[in-house]
Amino acid sequence: MKPRLFWLILIAFALAIGLSVCGMLLFIGLAVSGVWQPAMMRDTFGETQRSYAASLGDYYAAHGNSWSGIDQRLDSPPFAGPSGGFVNYTLADTSGRVIASSDQRQIGEQVDTGTIKRGVPVEVNGTRVGTFFVRSGPFVAPSASTTRPRPPDFFWPIVRSFLIVGLVLASGLLLLAVFFAQRLSRPLRDITRAAQQLASGQLDVQVRRAHIRELDALAQAFNAMARSLEQADKQRRQMTADIAHELRTPLTIIKGRLEGLQDGVYSPTPDEVDRLLSETALLERLIEDLRLLALAEAGQLPLYREPLDPLDLLRSARSAFAGQAEAQGVVLHIEAAGDLPQIDADPQRMAQVLANLIANALRYTRQGGEITLCAAQETNDEGRRTNDEGNAFQSFVVRPSSFVTLRVSDTGHGITAEDLPHVFDRFYRADRSRTRGSGGAGLGLAITRQIVAAHGGLIWAESELGHGTTISIALPVAEAELALLDA
Repeated sequence: MKPRLFWLILIAFALAIGLSVCGMLLFIGLAVSGVWQPAMMRDTFGETQRSYAASLGDYYAAHGNSWSGIDQRLDSPPFAGPSGGFVNYTLADTSGRVIASSDQRQIGEQVDTGTIKRGVPVEVNGTRVGTFFVRSGPFVAPSASTTRPRPPDFFWPIVRSFLIVGLVLASGLLLLAVFFAQRLSRPLRDITRAAQQLASGQLDVQVRRAHIRELDALAQAFNAMARSLEQADKQRRQMTADIAHELRTPLTIIKGRLEGLQDGVYSPTPDEVDRLLSETALLERLIEDLRLLALAEAGQLPLYREPLDPLDLLRSARSAFAGQAEAQGVVLHIEAAGDLPQIDADPQRMAQVLANLIANALRYTRQGGEITLCAAQETNDEGRRTNDEGNAFQSFVVRPSSFVTLRVSDTGHGITAEDLPHVFDRFYRADRSRTRGSGGAGLGLAITRQIVAAHGGLIWAESELGHGTTISIALPVAEAELALLDA
């Protein structure tokens, strides 16, 4: 079974706290006991011992070569604290017998030869008259009869006090560790629970914001993902319903006509056959549009790029729709500013894009109106400004520092602000009163958007109700033209 993150964090904090407190207590214990001393302290302490041993030699000589009364002299050595403080001392005569000590029980006992060799000799005129032992901490000079030294009375109260402080400190730090571990693990548990609900099909799940920046960013990213999945699911359901509706309409007409022919209601005249063929053609075009849109959205739409003159594209598009525009009483003309660099695009796909845009403009422009095809060269800065202000589909993902913008503007009735963000959606019609026959299936602009995106371009719509609509397409300049521009 895998451990929970909360317990891992808590154990890590507890180990860090425990090691810190134990290290502190060990340091204090060693310092108090005298087992650990810095080198500088040992050197100073040794020099003090030798100096004091010399003064003891003077005492011995001053008292007629006798240690009489030395125990009163040793009650408070200059390097000891009160009652011996942190220092234990022992003075032995030449025979190794203890004649004075901070532990009165040691007086009269015999010190072994090895210990005498490690002590500080007390000399008078070069003759050794005794041995002096000093050590910081709870230490008693070893003797032949001593098996276990007894620490002084001050040692255990100090250790006990530090132990209590260490336990209180460790408890407080452990409570803080629990608090921070909860703050770290609770948002992750919430996200895990929400992810499980998301996997079970509950797409409207959201998680609470976290107090920690990284976890809060993770929560926001999860919420954004959940909203995207919910929106995608709604679009998928809507697209399925729209496809079913668009396919059902021509199929219902074809089925009804065929049943009428079978029952003798209709006669198999050439006009009747033409009607069936017309509905079949609409059905075929709808299926082809769906296939093309699916390929473009999957990034599998084949493109055969080549350098193209933007003005040639506009002239070809105008020629293709000149007759229809004239029949509708709509003026269709071209505006271009100077010489334009070539663009890198698939001519057939770009012709399809312009055909969709012009057909759309003709559908919504009244008699006497005007449609303008425009081409101009702009820079990336201008393109980004338009991207921020307009209804852009995506940002540039290509290297060129300049691009060519193609615009199709009409003087139709325009698009409302509510409908404008959705004009590139699948099966969307701004005018819901229009049928499939008069308003199209609602796939033209969606296909146009995907084709432009496949070219690494940008498309957006600008419209004002009652004043017409402008669809703009920004396409990158061809590499050869870009090299000339950079030079």
